[in-house]
Amino acid sequence: MLRPVTAKGVLEAWRRGGASRDRLLVELAQGDVLAWAEELLPGPAEGRRLAAALLARSPKPAEALELLAELARDEDRLTRDGAARAAGALLSAHFEDAYPVLGTWRGSPEPLLRRAAAVAAGSAADPGRLDRAAPLLRLLEPLLADRTPEVRPAVEAALGALFSAFPEDTFEALVAWSASHDDAVLAHVATALGSAPPPLVRRALIVLRRVALTDRRPARGAVVRSLVRLAQVSPEAVVDGLRRWLGDEEREPLAREALGRIGNPSPVP
Repeated sequence: MLRPVTAKGVLEAWRRGGASRDRLLVELAQGDVLAWAEELLPGPAEGRRLAAALLARSPKPAEALELLAELARDEDRLTRDGAARAAGALLSAHFEDAYPVLGTWRGSPEPLLRRAAAVAAGSAADPGRLDRAAPLLRLLEPLLADRTPEVRPAVEAALGALFSAFPEDTFEALVAWSASHDDAVLAHVATALGSAPPPLVRRALIVLRRVALTDRRPARGAVVRSLVRLAQVSPEAVVDGLRRWLGDEEREPLAREALGRIGNPSPVP
């Protein structure tokens, strides 16, 4: 067993990497996790990364999330990423206690904290917990319209994780969100639909057909990219659907672009 008794000793053990890191986390988690994290916070970035990993194991989610809120805004990218994943671990382990806290992060004026809320929502996606699908989607929903560069990719990744874990629930949410008039929301909807599993491809095409009517470039570009991705899963359904789009003046440009990228098996009229 590791017996580091000072922050310096802890960091030395952490730097060894490999299995020693796992043993270190297990041993420290048996003690006062919050006290160790607070001691590590003022130190170097490596110590703050360790603090984030340690806080993911805290039995006191509210107090741990208070410290993680600071780490989620850290100047070090790896520390920020670790803090967001730790928040997701706490959400998974202590859903009822952590969920309201992450709701406040979602409404924070600080983009990095909103980003962490999105990352946590995706990290907590568990196909074995279908009861959590709806609340996780609700947690993410207000962030769909967030245009800040820190938040948008985190929301996209979280939607992908939720779609993978809860395909039917997430698909129904995407259908509802496709009625939005916000181009950022529509871009997220279109992008997520590109990950539809084979049984949902034809239904995804119906929703993409609706989104294709927007005149906003980001959403239209997302529609084309998703059509190309879906064609890798179900080429016949996608190509047949796009040929029908060719008869529609508003959708024809997107259909031709997508068919060009897919590689049309026969001449397009």
